[in-house]
Amino acid sequence: MTIKKAPVTTEPLGFPGTARQLAAGAASANTALTPGVFRISIRASTADIRFEVGSGSQTASATTSHFIATNERLDFRVPSNANIAVIRDGSDNGTLELTELL
Repeated sequence: MTIKKAPVTTEPLGFPGTARQLAAGAASANTALTPGVFRISIRASTADIRFEVGSGSQTASATTSHFIATNERLDFRVPSNANIAVIRDGSDNGTLELTELL
C-alpha cells in the first residue's frame, strides 16, 4: 500500500525588485524601503554588520542590533512601510547588499 503525503505549501520569496547598497559606518544610517515591499534579501558583503528593521525610522546599535556576518545572506519578511538601519559591527566599514522582493 502506498501512503500519499499531503502537499507541502512553500511560500515563495518573490521576484527581485529594487536593489540597494547600504553603507554601514560608525553611525547608524536609516533607509526607507519601497512602499508595498514585504520581503527582503540582505547580504553583508564587506564586513560584519548590525541592523534593525521595522515600521518607521530605525536606529541600529553596534552592540545590540541583529547581526549579519560578512558574506552571510538572510531572507525574511518585513512589516508594511519598513525601514532598515545599519551600522558596522567592528572597526571596518561595510556594505549591506539589499534586494527588495516583490
